[in-house]
Amino acid sequence: MTDEEYLTSLLNKDEEALGQLMDTYTKLLWAVGSKYLNHQQGMGIQDIEELVSDVFIRLWKNPKGFDPSKGTLKTYLCMMTRSMALNKLKQVAKDVTVELDDSITATLTKEESNMDWQAFYQAVMTLEEPMREIIIKRYFYEMKPKEIQEKTGYDSKLIDNKLYQGKKQLQKQFKELGGELG
Repeated sequence: MTDEEYLTSLLNKDEEALGQLMDTYTKLLWAVGSKYLNHQQGMGIQDIEELVSDVFIRLWKNPKGFDPSKGTLKTYLCMMTRSMALNKLKQVAKDVTVELDDSITATLTKEESNMDWQAFYQAVMTLEEPMREIIIKRYFYEMKPKEIQEKTGYDSKLIDNKLYQGKKQLQKQFKELGGELG
């Protein structure tokens, strides 16, 4: 089949045409995807399989995205695979950033079980305002920085700075007591 015939078949929701496309291009798309989603990026075979499937699903749902006048179907599928792989990497990086941000909470939660809760609370109460208020809202009430900003009206940069400084001060206090926080 030509690219135009594939396009017409996909527009008519011809499943056989999709099957032929998959038979023809799966190995190629797998190779393209594995170039970006490999073990060095913390990705595995399942991620690549999912990517290739997602490419074909996107083509099935929106065959009009392919314009034969701009290039071949092969090139279009390879570029879509590359683009979706890079998007997946960005999403994973974003998720890791969120996890790192929330690791402070996880660390505090872990420490809660290893030390006297009252001592931790007392340490937080020694912090000056607005740091104390921000720390309490973030770690006791588990509010996200955006929520703290909405509730208090503090600038997001101030909130981030006070969270960082507060954590450092708490770490220092607990090191002096022989423990460690974060």
